[in-house]
Amino acid sequence: MIDAQSMGLDPQSRHARLYRIGEALAAAWRAEARAYGFKRTLKLYQHSISIRSISASHVAVSVSGDLPLKLELGWAPHDMRDYLLKTRHAGASPIRRVRSGPRKGEPYRYIMFRRTSAEIKDYAGRAGYRLARTLSPSTSSTEGRLIYGSRYSGQSAHFLSKSGVRSVSPALSGMVRLEGGGSTASTPASVSTYAAWRTISTKRAEAWQHSGLKPAMLHRRVIAQAAQIAEAAGV
Repeated sequence: MIDAQSMGLDPQSRHARLYRIGEALAAAWRAEARAYGFKRTLKLYQHSISIRSISASHVAVSVSGDLPLKLELGWAPHDMRDYLLKTRHAGASPIRRVRSGPRKGEPYRYIMFRRTSAEIKDYAGRAGYRLARTLSPSTSSTEGRLIYGSRYSGQSAHFLSKSGVRSVSPALSGMVRLEGGGSTASTPASVSTYAAWRTISTKRAEAWQHSGLKPAMLHRRVIAQAAQIAEAAGV
């Protein structure tokens, strides 16, 4: 938060200048995020940074959204099933219930994991990647249901989480090659992608444990440089 009065802003042009300061702070914050090393979450985090409010003498810039806030403030180690077996949203697999046995009534669902070419090579080497490319494609029907082709049956390493939990099945077990249905310029219909499904359930207590997230606290860096950022922006 920047105090307009402490920076000697003229009351008549205060709001416009505060907005310009807020924009400069947001841009600096996004640059800090890029330098910090966020990967798949970088765009989401950057898009969450915005001017939250402007008053007569202050401008406040913040991140918003559940995951960006967790990236910024940190997230303690936890059991992912606490939310993965409760959350329902469009496009997600439905939550099912075990029909019989000692776990009758307990929830489970299937989670899809995309596998890139680089990941396939990491888990199974170049031979595994060559095998993956020979899979007959799985395509979407006109009703939106997946029509399965062949599944990957070669050997591959197990996935190991940051917390040291080893996956029950190999990382590429049952993987399919998806073809067609590209919806963006970066994913045209002729490009093949790969995916594997895993079951998330209450069966194993040690499974689906998240190691937590270290707090980035990038807002502190921006606050420490606020005066210089405003000066560099000419405001």
